[in-house]
Amino acid sequence: KRLIFISLLIINLPVFAQQGFNTSGSFDIDSHINSILSNLDETATQDYYNLLIHFYDNPVDLNKTNGQDLIQLGLLSNEQIDNILAYKKDTGPFKSIYELQVIEKISANEIRALFPFVTVSKTQSLKQVFSEIGHGKRNYATIGYSRILPLAIGYTDDSYLGSPDRTQVRLRLRNPGHISIGLSAQKDPGENWLSNSKIPSPDYVSGHIYLENQGKIKQMALGDYRLQFGQGLVLGAGFMVGKNAEAVTTVKQSNLGIIPYSSITENNFFRGTGVTLQIHENMDISVFYSNQHLDATPLKDQVINAVSAIRTSGLHRTASELEAKDLLHEQVWGSAFIYNKDNYSTGLLITGTNFDKPVLPSPKDYNQYYFSGNNLLNYSWFGQVESGSFIFFGELAKTYKAGEAINIGAIGSLTKYISTSLLLRSLSKDFHSFYGLTFSERSQIANESGIYWGINLYPLKKLSISAYYDMYKFPWLTLSTAGPSDGQEYLIRINYEFNDLTHGYFQLRKETSESKENIGIVDVNQPRSLLKTIINLDYNLESPFTFRTRLQYNLFTASNEEEGWLFYQDINYKSRNIGVSGRILFFDTDSFSARQYAYEKDMLFSYNTKMFNGKGVSYYLLLKYKPVRNLSVRVKWSYTEYLDQDELGSGNDLIEGNTKTQLNAQVHYTF
Repeated sequence: KRLIFISLLIINLPVFAQQGFNTSGSFDIDSHINSILSNLDETATQDYYNLLIHFYDNPVDLNKTNGQDLIQLGLLSNEQIDNILAYKKDTGPFKSIYELQVIEKISANEIRALFPFVTVSKTQSLKQVFSEIGHGKRNYATIGYSRILPLAIGYTDDSYLGSPDRTQVRLRLRNPGHISIGLSAQKDPGENWLSNSKIPSPDYVSGHIYLENQGKIKQMALGDYRLQFGQGLVLGAGFMVGKNAEAVTTVKQSNLGIIPYSSITENNFFRGTGVTLQIHENMDISVFYSNQHLDATPLKDQVINAVSAIRTSGLHRTASELEAKDLLHEQVWGSAFIYNKDNYSTGLLITGTNFDKPVLPSPKDYNQYYFSGNNLLNYSWFGQVESGSFIFFGELAKTYKAGEAINIGAIGSLTKYISTSLLLRSLSKDFHSFYGLTFSERSQIANESGIYWGINLYPLKKLSISAYYDMYKFPWLTLSTAGPSDGQEYLIRINYEFNDLTHGYFQLRKETSESKENIGIVDVNQPRSLLKTIINLDYNLESPFTFRTRLQYNLFTASNEEEGWLFYQDINYKSRNIGVSGRILFFDTDSFSARQYAYEKDMLFSYNTKMFNGKGVSYYLLLKYKPVRNLSVRVKWSYTEYLDQDELGSGNDLIEGNTKTQLNAQVHYTF
């Protein structure tokens, strides 16, 4: 009976077929992700984009999930995820992802948003895994190109050793829930092609072979991979979304364990091997080892062979950048034990890092507690427990012979109209974590304490309100402060659906902090604040067309007030084989402190948030064309003219004149 019911769901598909959704390789994932990010917009992040791409390449298995990865995905509430788990418990394993349509309190739009990121995998032998990888239209190959005009001075005076072109290549073979084989390569603008034997190649190449759900082997990676355990104090996979308009689920991370890496971002990954084994029905053990070379700044000392800092830009355009390439040899090892039982889980993690030469930061007042030396040892305990409609979670981490870090919190639903989250963090000034990524005000996981509270309200059917309040302290001075400081930040967003075709929101975000200012012969902390407001309207007047109108206003207050305005109009057209997106944007800011940001559509696998400072106008036009079912071509032209500047940028990136044009092209093939 259940199979007959599922068959009827698939045959009818009134919700998804009318919207053009399908699970084949022709699915337009970049448009789908753009529609999700457009709901966050100013608060969207590169990390969240990467997270969505990760779950597209490695979808959540509905029959194996305990709900934690669905929470991190951020598309469903805790109550909705609980309903999915309850349905699976009551009716047995999912036979098809289309069964989501019958689960209570999950709307058609929410299911549509979720579909590309979930799967229902079947048990397969290793032979079947490899034989199936060539079927199902899940594989893809992508080639991308871009260039900025006019050329920066670094190209005309030969400071940059290579051409101004950016080229990218991606290849991914997938059998979701079982295996992933990936290869990525990139040449940045200004870099030269390197010659290995007779074959020239870019200086960044990344690849992996990733196997999962094969008997006792839950995860196994060979090549490049990432690690995420607990709340990311020691190991975070780069998916920490941070503070944004989704005020509740954003604070919690999940135990993703060992996951494949295929990004063109040239840092924050491991290179080697890792495996997660199920040693007991409720017990997993993960072990990993990484061996690679990192870019680093050499210490200008003729006596000590050391480096002063690890570089993360991945750029090798000049002689000095090439001098820093692969200067530091790093080895990382570690293990994690995780115990899962019904509504709770707990785990222990230990990881060590060894460098072939010491890291010795140049002595400054603000970096007295930064890591220095050759070796780092971290360990942590993490866990979570479900109680009623709430999840309580946390991680306690310690650096050997140094400081500690604590991150504890809770998320849940008070009623069906109210969900909330609370997070407390305390990060010692001498805690060190090279691969951690957790909820914090700064990217460095140290020298910070804070309390965050978020809430989502659904008072009316078409009205929703999200808000958060975060207050934090820095016990020791930072690069931008003269001494210990504190700050606070809050956000309020009001969303309203006027009808099925029109919805809008108003958002207000304000941060108050301190920064150093020179008064006479000393630096002192002075208060400053930044107020950001957004009025946004999305509407559809005729089926192939969609429109967005946006007004943004910033007010920066320190010793005086500085304003920044931004307005844009988007027009999008989409038919079966052609998609066109265009924007006209105006901006006017008094200073860099009042600068504006705007997310814009770009090539597939590319996240693009532009910064606007000064006075000017900007346009872009993006064309997507599908000449055949599995092949798509994207071309983008963007242009910005500054009305108050005669030159743009600085140093080697200086452009003479007041205009900048960028050309992008991409070919994407699924098979």
